Amino acid sequence: HATRSLCRRLDQQGLLYAEIRFAPQLHTRLGLSQYRAAEAVCLGLAQARKECPRFRAQAILCCMRGAEPEANRTTVQLARDLLGKGVCGADLAGAEALFPTQDYQSLFQMAGELGLPFTIHAGEAAGPESIRAALAFGAKRIGHGVRAMEDPALVLELAARQIPLELCYTSNLQTKAVADPSAFPLREFLWRGLAVTINTDNMTVSGTSLRREYQKLLIT
Repeated sequence: HATRSLCRRLDQQGLLYAEIRFAPQLHTRLGLSQYRAAEAVCLGLAQARKECPRFRAQAILCCMRGAEPEANRTTVQLARDLLGKGVCGADLAGAEALFPTQDYQSLFQMAGELGLPFTIHAGEAAGPESIRAALAFGAKRIGHGVRAMEDPALVLELAARQIPLELCYTSNLQTKAVADPSAFPLREFLWRGLAVTINTDNMTVSGTSLRREYQKLLIT
């Protein structure tokens, strides 16, 4: 029901496509398995597609920094099992400054061996070294990545490889990843030829929508 409700909201906002992130391992505390949690979301996505024919959504299953390794491996395997059945990839989220990206090499080696596409949250609470680790693992996109500006060579690499950065204006200001609106690097990234996208991060926590993010950036 929650997935269908979210999809209806996004459809009403005029979106045509969305990727919904969630961590199935965070839904196991009352006895639900990761598989059943992800299966429920995929079912909701399929039902929403019938109700909102112009709108389509897929899920990205998040591994969590600081979680037990077995729980994260289960998430990766589950994402591969459900790939193309409502799931389009995996992610790594959580406390980046406390749990360095470099520590998850074996996890994403497993994802690569399974042929599973993945993005990694990096370069928000931690610096450019986190982004470099994500790229070395084979991440197809970078969640946030705003601190790439601290490393000119990394900016050149991101531009050359056209690795998309998933920028989240409101969230990046709220978390202090970006000190103030004037420091938000969107225009600088575009000027340097990087591939960047505008995103909401968590609409509820940040009190925003994609339309509102564009409106804020237009006047920044």
